[in-house]
Formats: sequence, structure tokens, C-alpha cells
Amino acid sequence: MKFFKHIQKKEGQSAVEFILVCLVVFFFLLFFLSISFVLILSQYMDYATFMAARTYKAAHGDAQEQQQQAQTVFTSYTRLVLGSGLVKRVSPLQFIKVDPNGRDHQTEGVRAQYDLDLFYLPPLFITGRAPTSGITLTSESFLGRDPNYDECTSFFKRFTDRLGIQMQFGNADYSARMEDNGC
Repeated sequence: MKFFKHIQKKEGQSAVEFILVCLVVFFFLLFFLSISFVLILSQYMDYATFMAARTYKAAHGDAQEQQQQAQTVFTSYTRLVLGSGLVKRVSPLQFIKVDPNGRDHQTEGVRAQYDLDLFYLPPLFITGRAPTSGITLTSESFLGRDPNYDECTSFFKRFTDRLGIQMQFGNADYSARMEDNGC
């Protein structure tokens, strides 16, 4: 009987309930904070990928130089978030043709993959090495790519050879006959 009298005492019950409710609220707060970080960082990485595709489309030089400039722009954007601790790895850009064997040979794009931590744990709760809960995301951006000067001259050389027209490539007369950038 003495045991049952001890159980019926309710001293400290409200403190225990308060602690349990605070733990649940704190968990949801960290969960929504983590989801917010993932959404913001993925949007930022999409923007960095778009800027790289834009540079790839608009850069001058040959295809290799266009790719190098696009990679440089992408690296300059991602360098800012790699130090945050939330973005763990960013792969180099992949340059993709939409339809390499078909008619749409000028629509190209870039693809980037990166790892994000899914759940953010403040440094207060991390002791030693925290378990990782990362996800790998992919960002792609496709734009029509303008042909570079070498691609234009090779196209016009093939075209004039097929028609039997004799033209000197690389002189001022040839450049004056080309519209805009030649293609």
C-alpha cells in the first residue's frame, strides 16, 4: 500500500511534460531549419549552373576554351558555399549535348552534382565527428550554344565546297559576307 501512495504523488510532472514538449518543438525547429538550408542551397546551385551554361553559350574561342570559362564561373560561385560546411562535394561540370546525332546539334548544357547535408546540427550538439546524413543532388541547365569562329569557318568551307564556290577563308572579304557571327 505504501508503494501506491508514492505513485499518486504528482510533484514534478509538469516539469517532465515541459521538457518533453520542448524536445519535440526543438526537433521540429531543427528539421525545418535543415529543410530551409537544403532548399536555399539547391536554388543557389541551380543559379550557379545556369550562370555556367550562360557563360558556355556566350564565351568566345573554341569549344575547349568555352568549357574552361564556364568551369571557372561555376567554381567562382560554388567556392562561396563549399566553405559553409553544408555543401560537402561539388563535381566538375559535365557538358552535355541534348541530341548529338539529331538535328538539334546546338542545344547544349551543363550538369553538376553536389552533396548536401540533409540535417543541420548546430555545433552545440556535435561531439567529435557527427554522422553524415547527406544527399546527392543534380542541377542541369540547357541553352542554345552559339557556334564559335572555328565551327563557323568549317561549316562554310564544307558548304562552299559542296556548292563548288571558291572562297578564301580567313580574309576580310569572307568576314564581310558573314552575317552577325557567321552562323
